[in-house]
Amino acid sequence: MVYMAPLESNGEGNVWFKIFEDGYDSKSKKWCVDKLINNGGKLNVVIPKDIRPGGYLLRTEIMALHNARDVGGMQDYANCAQLQVAGSGSKTPKGVAIPGVYKADDPGILVNIYKKLSEYPIPGPSVYTGA
Repeated sequence: MVYMAPLESNGEGNVWFKIFEDGYDSKSKKWCVDKLINNGGKLNVVIPKDIRPGGYLLRTEIMALHNARDVGGMQDYANCAQLQVAGSGSKTPKGVAIPGVYKADDPGILVNIYKKLSEYPIPGPSVYTGA
């Protein structure tokens, strides 16, 4: 998952909006992490064109689910970077607070990946795709 927040917010409060998510593809039986590995750890993410120009925090998350069948077993690996968005956009999407967006028993946080999955519910808010 990839989130953004206005830099001036310092990431505090309901400021994080999701711009990308990927989970489990039941057709290929592959997880997003498999795509990352096959692409040398790289992932292309498009920032919506209507985002207001300025400084932003960018947060990427990989959720390790190998122990997620137990409450508190999901391991969240987050990284942040600072970036500058240019353009003529004017939107600052509504956000969520991190920490606080996930609960330990949310679908996708509490999940047994060792059982056959027909789908995987990606946690958190919906992706902001722009106007």
